Amino acid sequence: MASSCPTGSAVLSSSDLQHLAEHGFVVVENFLSDDLYQSLREDVQDLRQVGKFQVAKIGHDGMVQDENTPFRDIRYSETCFIGRAAGMDSKARSQLYHVLDQLKVELETNDVVQQGRYTKAIPALDKETEELMYAYYPQGGYYRRHRDAEPGSVSNWRKYSLLLYLNQEDWKPQDGGQLRIHRDSGDDELPAGELPNFIDVQPEAKTLVLFRSDQCPHEVLDTRRERIAIVGWFLSQEPNSHNDDEITSPSAAELTNHISPETLEALRALRDVNPRLKTRLE
Repeated sequence: MASSCPTGSAVLSSSDLQHLAEHGFVVVENFLSDDLYQSLREDVQDLRQVGKFQVAKIGHDGMVQDENTPFRDIRYSETCFIGRAAGMDSKARSQLYHVLDQLKVELETNDVVQQGRYTKAIPALDKETEELMYAYYPQGGYYRRHRDAEPGSVSNWRKYSLLLYLNQEDWKPQDGGQLRIHRDSGDDELPAGELPNFIDVQPEAKTLVLFRSDQCPHEVLDTRRERIAIVGWFLSQEPNSHNDDEITSPSAAELTNHISPETLEALRALRDVNPRLKTRLE
């Protein structure tokens, strides 16, 4: 399941691509170079020191969770959005974007991926846009079972999910924080009558985990140590044409053309006073 990528290389091996195509996920050890790994860890520390991290949200509609809300039993972590669209830049992040661009090209052009059981018929990936964030789990952090892409929501534009671990290099199994990838037939829950079937991935430094966003329910097990990762999604340019259950999300330009200025102004005012609506309205 886990292979090792040459230090500093962004191109997956043929066996990695085969595993992704046949199983819907792949684990690649030593994906990041030592220098980039250290630089990204320092970037996380710098951003946390200046207060850029916030309590993580829950759900695809951006509902806020904290100690005073019922969502605390689903997710306990902090996040900081990054990426070219976030308006923040650093040398480490620029190098990261280059690595991810190479990875995206590999997924788009490899014949094995294009014909794979879990990876065929995916619409073209967006060349300009992806979702990226730093995720920080304090001691005792977790994220219960879920999928990253849900039919009927804007999250369904996510096609590949990725994690890059920035934990300290002496991470041990007893430190917890494993990524549990569920292989049963369920979505957010184990179906009644089925036995648990899962794979646990150790969050070891510099490891990449890549998987289909809509086909791999997963969770972060309770961590007994600070856990740091880059979390991201490659988005499609269009919905899957072969899946009638997928619902397309109109662009901002399309919404603007079909909604009156008065209605837009009212929606934006509502968005500003209700964070739970912000993601959907934007």
